Amino acid sequence: MSWLEADATGPVVSLPALPVFCNALYPTRDEALHAARGDLELLFSPTTGYLWNGAFDPELVAYNPAYENSLHHSERFRTFVSDLADRLVDRYDLRGRRIVEIGAGEGNFLALLCERGDNTGIGYDPSHDPDRTKVVTSSRMRIVTEYYPTDRPIDADLVVCQHVLEHVTDPVGLVEGVRRSLPAPGGDPAGRDTAVYFEVPDATYMVTAPAPWDLTYEHRSYFAAPTLRALFRRSGFEVTEVGRSFGDQYLYLEARAGCPVTCRDDEELAELAGSVAAFGAHIDRLRRTWTERTAAMACGGEVAVWGAGTKGVTFVNLIAPAARARMIDINPNKWGLHVPGTGQPVQGPDTLDAGVGHVLVMNPLYVDEVTAEVRRLGLDATVVGVTD
Repeated sequence: MSWLEADATGPVVSLPALPVFCNALYPTRDEALHAARGDLELLFSPTTGYLWNGAFDPELVAYNPAYENSLHHSERFRTFVSDLADRLVDRYDLRGRRIVEIGAGEGNFLALLCERGDNTGIGYDPSHDPDRTKVVTSSRMRIVTEYYPTDRPIDADLVVCQHVLEHVTDPVGLVEGVRRSLPAPGGDPAGRDTAVYFEVPDATYMVTAPAPWDLTYEHRSYFAAPTLRALFRRSGFEVTEVGRSFGDQYLYLEARAGCPVTCRDDEELAELAGSVAAFGAHIDRLRRTWTERTAAMACGGEVAVWGAGTKGVTFVNLIAPAARARMIDINPNKWGLHVPGTGQPVQGPDTLDAGVGHVLVMNPLYVDEVTAEVRRLGLDATVVGVTD
């Protein structure tokens, strides 16, 4: 047990037998129906604000090239990461510099950072598949199928880590390891002052929206701002900025090497505790509501769920009528593969036809984009954002 888990309360939410992976799809329906499952017991520490799955079994979670969670096929998401890359390049004067990414995936974001500033980059990701279709690439980078090395110094002007920290079994160990890999303040012979950028799903958004479809077995941890800030300060970082992005769904932190500091944000922690206390009841209500709504929609034609990622896979596994819905995704790497737990094949948007009466968009930020695509296909299906 780490200091993050002090004074655990809960479970706040209990969801048995969830698919272990939402972002690893299967070649056959039978394999998908028999995908590994695990229990989610969401615990909470009011002392630190940390939310985590107390039933998490790291032996069930082995990342490999079948894992695919890229969102870069969406124009809305590409705009977001493009703007973020420009901001980081300008803020840290990343021109002709060296960038390292933890959990680089296919390297789409690392490629942007390299191309925007004529930088060189190296990404670490054991699930990297060099043959997978990429949206953005760069000859200035390379990706190795290894974990980020925390046992030796890293030569970098920026270390980036997006949507990885929530997956690891020991987040304290990872952050402390990153800190060990960086030179002490003023200790770099070249005068380099390495910056770090971490991004995770925002637990505050999840419990206040509420967004129960963000719950997944893959995520061992759920971080709110006071928890993430304390984690980095206690690990020896000087936190320079903490903020929210992408419709407040993401939480980001920027920092540099510093000295360990213990801190508490009591007002933020108290507000978070209130939201967490109501989260379980919200999930029960939303499961009932969407079970009824999805069943009613199915009476007027087929229902399609747009988004075969975390939100979509969690939704169809928790909402019984949705288990029969068509699964649509714009990422061609997912087409023809099957959803864990429920077994539907994932199809491209062009497979939609007049028999579909409703399209459920799992992330409301994409409603306009999806509506435009549905209309381009000449369909008059009702497009619905899955919100409260």
